[in-house]
Amino acid sequence: MQSHPAGAAALLFTILTIWIPASIGQSAPHTAGSAPNTITKAEDLAAVNNLVQANEVLSEYLTHDPGNVQVLLVLGRIQLKQGLNDDAMTSFESVLRVDPASAPARDGEVQAAAAAALADQKIGIDGDALLSLIRARKFVSNSPELLFDFGEQAERMRIYRDSDEALTRAHALAPQDLKILYALAHVQLDEQKMPEAESNLRAYLQQRPDDATAHYGLGHLLHMVSRDDDAKVELTRSIELQPRQSASYYELGEIALENDTNDEAKADYEKVLSLAPHHGGALTGMGILAFRAKDYASAEHYLQSAVLYAPEYATAHHYLSLVLARLGRADEAKREADQAAALNDADMKARRGNV
Repeated sequence: MQSHPAGAAALLFTILTIWIPASIGQSAPHTAGSAPNTITKAEDLAAVNNLVQANEVLSEYLTHDPGNVQVLLVLGRIQLKQGLNDDAMTSFESVLRVDPASAPARDGEVQAAAAAALADQKIGIDGDALLSLIRARKFVSNSPELLFDFGEQAERMRIYRDSDEALTRAHALAPQDLKILYALAHVQLDEQKMPEAESNLRAYLQQRPDDATAHYGLGHLLHMVSRDDDAKVELTRSIELQPRQSASYYELGEIALENDTNDEAKADYEKVLSLAPHHGGALTGMGILAFRAKDYASAEHYLQSAVLYAPEYATAHHYLSLVLARLGRADEAKREADQAAALNDADMKARRGNV
């Protein structure tokens, strides 16, 4: 039989044309392994709450195309739903390294950082919570939401300077956001920046005049700067708005105690204790009033209860030491006096804040 080279070559060309994959030498956006199809498959799995398999499908695709932005975005969202907050941040950051302006990646990074910080807060790991927010700020530096979360966490850890800086910037970026304004006033109060804190609290109350807690906060501030008449106006308004506002009754009791209007102070403290029987400050106030009246047995009763329920309240230990001394129990009195001094030192350090 005679061979036909030209015919054989034509046949071979036809076979190769049929069997060579379309992906060689050209893109094939709609083949089974393409990014759009992979994303569709993963989203279908996620829709029926099969998040683990959706994650696996996307992760497998990324082993072959690790820089695919769309796949990374979908993977980050699924990891966020899974509670894999650190992994989600990694996915969004991979996008932001390529496209720093990507709105979906920026939003995802902020959400993942907030979720990671909240999870760490719940188990008492404040340092890790702060680190997650710092990490996100490297990629998203001008998000009011992220700056707010950072400011709140830093204030929680008494890193007042950084908290103030972050919240001030957040307020500049989103001046209409009242939660940022309120948080800024709060940290300024921690820092003893009284004029700034008062100004921001009043600005907040112009927009939210029925916020009982904010009226209490302003009343507390005004009491701290010895503007007691103004303070009483705010505290009374707080109680009118929220009659069970025990903090405002307590502040009124403190003002009355300092002004030696003992009956008024007693009435305020009793109101607090009717709402919160274990309130260490009110128990201390009642103990001080009994001490002034030379009713040392009652004073000891109240103050022993105060140090039981509020063991870190220096004033309770101080007055208990005075009562015990009057009762001739010198050793116990010294122990309480030493405890009061140690707590006062710790409180001074806390007021200065951490760096």
